[in-house]
Amino acid sequence: MHTSINSTENAVSEVIGVMLMISVTLIIVALVAVYATGAAGEDDQPVRADLIASEVVHDTETGEYMVVFEHMAGDPLALDQVQVSLGVRDDATQHVVIRNGPDNSGRTEYFESFSGDDDQVHLGDRFVLYADEGDTDGISWGEGGGKFTVESGHYLTYRFIDRRTGAPISSGEIMIPYFR
Repeated sequence: MHTSINSTENAVSEVIGVMLMISVTLIIVALVAVYATGAAGEDDQPVRADLIASEVVHDTETGEYMVVFEHMAGDPLALDQVQVSLGVRDDATQHVVIRNGPDNSGRTEYFESFSGDDDQVHLGDRFVLYADEGDTDGISWGEGGGKFTVESGHYLTYRFIDRRTGAPISSGEIMIPYFR
């Protein structure tokens, strides 16, 4: 019995094999490149906004002390998705982080939009950050030994942070006035 192997058929199968190996290699390289550049990362982009503290107010009707912020530029933001790190300009060791939610030691809703029922703050909107306490000496957040106070005449520093991504949004400072 005599079998004849055609040499051209062997060459075709070798070319197809090499082409398949090159294709698999290119697919693997493309996947590594996508993950290495972060293109396959999460879709959550950090919020970009310019939030400016415009005034510190004592509402004599409700007895509330609050800092009023204005959304001057950038993306809309959801107040339940941000937190603010507060400090005192003269003393870098004092700070507190405030956010809306049931895990707070004081109130559950520190941020509130001026529209009242809308949690979203858009360009040009104003919102407030409520303090837990206030008097003629200053304003404070927290309770007991964890109380954070900024005295009247001193500067409150603030840094807003996107809770989803951990990225900073905006920062600044405002002087706490002497209340009567």
